[in-house]
Amino acid sequence: MLRAILVASLLMTAPALAGGSCFSIREFHGWRAPDAKTIYIRVAQTRYFRLDLGASCSQLTFPGAHLITETRGPDLMCSGIDWDLAVSTGTPGSIPMHCIVKQQTELTPDEVAAIPKQFKPN
Repeated sequence: MLRAILVASLLMTAPALAGGSCFSIREFHGWRAPDAKTIYIRVAQTRYFRLDLGASCSQLTFPGAHLITETRGPDLMCSGIDWDLAVSTGTPGSIPMHCIVKQQTELTPDEVAAIPKQFKPN
């Protein structure tokens, strides 16, 4: 039974890996939010992704905001469903706001070049 579960898990992951849009959360290095429903992230040194949120996450645009990510199990990020994301302002007594990632999209070099400088992750 365990072997069948492992094989099924590998088969479900294979298409995502074949597309090349997956990455380890340990490679996530920076982020910027141009608005309350979009996050640009930098992965490793040269890959960029856009995270489109399912609803507004207003704390993203607050000064001093920081992301909180949690992983349970594999740390491979391939789509919006893999994210457990919250944002906090870091002020005493503030409660982190959970943000639902609807879609994760790897950006092309042209799309990265089109990101305004103030919103391009370092």
